[in-house]
Amino acid sequence: MFWTASIPPPSPFRQTLAQIPGDLLIEIALALESQADILSLCLTSSRIYFHVASVLYGSVILKDLGQCTRTLCMLSQRPVIARHVRELFIKPRSSCDCKQGVAVSLLASAAVRDTAATYHLDALTKFVWDADEKPYHEDMWFALRMGAPFSPLGARNSDTSGLLLEDTSQHTIVMQLFDFVNLTGFSLTLKPGFYDAHMDTFFDEDGASSRRMWDMLILRCPNLEELIIEGVSSLPTDIHTVVQGRWPKLRKLVLGDVSIDWTASPMDPPDKSPFIAFLEAHPALECLSLSKYNVLPQHLSSIDPDSLHITSFTGTLQQLQALPYLRTHLKSVTFRDPMLTREVSTQAISVVLQSLSNLTELKISFILHSMYDSGNLLRSLILACPCIRHLDLTCGNKPSFQMDSFSKTIRGFPKLQSLHLTIVKYPGDEALSAGAARIAKANPRLTKFKLTFIPPAYPLCLPFSLPHPPFPLPACSTGSFELTTDRHGLPLSLFGFEHFRLVWPWGLGVFSSSRRYVNDLRPLSTLGRRKTGWRGALVLLMEHSPAGEEMRMIMFCGLLVLLAIWGFLVHRTNGGHTDEMMRAVQIQRLPTVRGVLSFEPVVRMQATV
Repeated sequence: MFWTASIPPPSPFRQTLAQIPGDLLIEIALALESQADILSLCLTSSRIYFHVASVLYGSVILKDLGQCTRTLCMLSQRPVIARHVRELFIKPRSSCDCKQGVAVSLLASAAVRDTAATYHLDALTKFVWDADEKPYHEDMWFALRMGAPFSPLGARNSDTSGLLLEDTSQHTIVMQLFDFVNLTGFSLTLKPGFYDAHMDTFFDEDGASSRRMWDMLILRCPNLEELIIEGVSSLPTDIHTVVQGRWPKLRKLVLGDVSIDWTASPMDPPDKSPFIAFLEAHPALECLSLSKYNVLPQHLSSIDPDSLHITSFTGTLQQLQALPYLRTHLKSVTFRDPMLTREVSTQAISVVLQSLSNLTELKISFILHSMYDSGNLLRSLILACPCIRHLDLTCGNKPSFQMDSFSKTIRGFPKLQSLHLTIVKYPGDEALSAGAARIAKANPRLTKFKLTFIPPAYPLCLPFSLPHPPFPLPACSTGSFELTTDRHGLPLSLFGFEHFRLVWPWGLGVFSSSRRYVNDLRPLSTLGRRKTGWRGALVLLMEHSPAGEEMRMIMFCGLLVLLAIWGFLVHRTNGGHTDEMMRAVQIQRLPTVRGVLSFEPVVRMQATV
């Protein structure tokens, strides 16, 4: 005889989820925050995976050599997945060893070349090579250009962070890299090695690197929408050829520490700077990012007020002061360089920010001269831009805010939705998780925020590189938090991800750790959080609230009463024993006393005789 096992019917949730249309599943996946959540949704069923795979593999970021080789090999063998890849980021990190960096570049570039040669990356619209070394296989660019075809109307962003050298081995790379046509975006990041050894690459207009790059951008990419040339250095390189370009659809221009108007003399400036004429020729610009090496503030004041309508600006305070006619259009402002509190007054910053009537996003950083400067800075920001929605604030060099006072002060931003705070931890202040919980409870409108504790900068310059023992170790803690609220806007829970990094002295290495957790922010009296028995009493006794204070006061008063009762009982018991002993002594001494009293007259009579 055989028995058939009863199969439980599928749950209503699984039936409902399986019947959702594919376009709605894609919208659900796009609303998820992390790739882990999207992967969990894809693993629910094969039908959901079929529809949501385009979101899961839409942007692929490979951060080390192992991920590059494994993932790219998988994409080569599975064209069904490779056809969903629209953005590919290659970031093969290596140590300081030059030989190891070259080996990593060799393997990573070979994997990209082999994958592109399979013609499976037919949906690729953006490729980023971000490494310390140039691609070892220069034909990787040719394989990408031929193996991932795109129409002239499509978007192709080619981003390279490799060094552009002038020797013979690099000419082939330049020929392959700068042969793209009809790009809509181009990004070039100049690493410190470029500024150290090859800063004069763009000075030579007849050089292969400079000529091929500008020919590609100016002549063969007329529909360019984004141009980014980034780099950080105290000695900027020259890219004055960029002013010859004319891109009617240019919307975003980002320039790092590079020089443009190198022929103009500050003492005798021309009527119209070449870079100013370049900006006026691009009225479609929406995002402009400049550094102090690009253009002088007095040159910016000569721009035609009707030529630009920029909504996002990144630069220095002096450059923003030279653009008064743009302040009514600006919605996002980023100050590129940190401002010293002893050199820039808070009043000057407040005057500029108050004129930005439509400002909703601000990123600003300060180097504090004293820990007492932070309070004035925060109050000035609240008065200058109370309608801000996104704030990125950095205060370095000295301890600044305490989490308790900061969480109460930022209530002055009634529309604040996201926050990124980077400060030096105040001595004795609470930990990162406790500070985040305090901010979330005081500001439940903050849906997302980040906190970062950085080490302080010490004014004492030691004659050696070893840290002094009394100084704390250089540790950095970073936390990303997401707050969920109920239908009344009260905080429910706080999802946190913390990363801790500690650099040991004397070259002993680096220690790092990460953790995820969920904090329940509901009051302890809530039915779902209420604990019974001795655990509940103990939690209430340790709670930092008025109820906890009253409980501790009741416990203290009860302890005093118990001590008083114990003392009374001890005194009463000891007093009874003492009375009994005194009575026993009196009884024992009573005959002797009577004898003394009876012989007293006889003694007196004998003495008289």
